[in-house]
Amino acid sequence: MGTIYLIHFDKKLSHAQHYLGYTGGDLEVRLERHRNGNGARLMQVIKERGIAWRLVRTWSGGRKLERKLKRRHNSPKLCPICRAKRGIG
Repeated sequence: MGTIYLIHFDKKLSHAQHYLGYTGGDLEVRLERHRNGNGARLMQVIKERGIAWRLVRTWSGGRKLERKLKRRHNSPKLCPICRAKRGIG
């Protein structure tokens, strides 16, 4: 069992405003890798562009759940920040 996590970017990068990832280990270690621009190309570019981001949601689960969430292509609906901006309860 691992952790699936959703990161919200304070500014869009092209079409992307979220990163949905998975770690089978320590979430804080994984997030630190992202802060350093390691672990995912998108997060590297976010760091290079100086775009701030924050962890907004987590789920307990494995790769199967991660794939299911990614296939839905609806990170804004999963994101509490985006939902609040759109007035979605």
